[in-house]
Amino acid sequence: MKKIKKNKNNLDEMQEKKLLQIEHNAFWIAFWGLLAAVYIQIAIGNSGIESLGGEIVMILILSVYLVVSCVKNGIWDRKLKPNFKTNIVLSVITGLVVGVFWFFLTYNKYHKMVGSLATGVFMFALICVLTILVLSVMTAAYQQRKKKLEDESDDENEE
Repeated sequence: MKKIKKNKNNLDEMQEKKLLQIEHNAFWIAFWGLLAAVYIQIAIGNSGIESLGGEIVMILILSVYLVVSCVKNGIWDRKLKPNFKTNIVLSVITGLVVGVFWFFLTYNKYHKMVGSLATGVFMFALICVLTILVLSVMTAAYQQRKKKLEDESDDENEE
C-alpha cells in the first residue's frame, strides 16, 4: 500500500491561531445563518420538508458534532457553568424565543388571539421541558467524562 505524503504546515503559531479563530467564526456564522434561514422560511410560509430539509439536516449535523466533540474532550463552555441553574435559564430563554415565534406565526395566519396565545404557551412549555431534559443529560455526560479525563490525567502524572 502506497503511503500518502503529508504536506508540511506552512503556518507559524500566530497564523495557526488566527486560522483557528477564522474557522471558529465561520462555523458559528454557518450555524446561526442556517437557523435564521429556517425560521425565515417558516415565517413566510415556505415550511415544507422539501424546502427546509437541507438546512435542518445541516443544523443537526453541526449540533451533534459540536456536542459530541465537546463532551468527548471534557469541554462545556467558556463562560457558562454546567449546573441546573444555567440549564433552567437557557431552557426558559429557548422556550421564550420559540413560544414568541409560534405566537406571532399563528396570530399572523389565523388572527385569533386566544388560540395564538395557547400555541405560544404550549410551545414555550414544550421547548422548556425538552431543553431542560437534553441539557441535564448532557451536563451529566459532561461531568462524567470530565471526571474520567481527570482520573486518567492523575494516573499518568503518578507514573
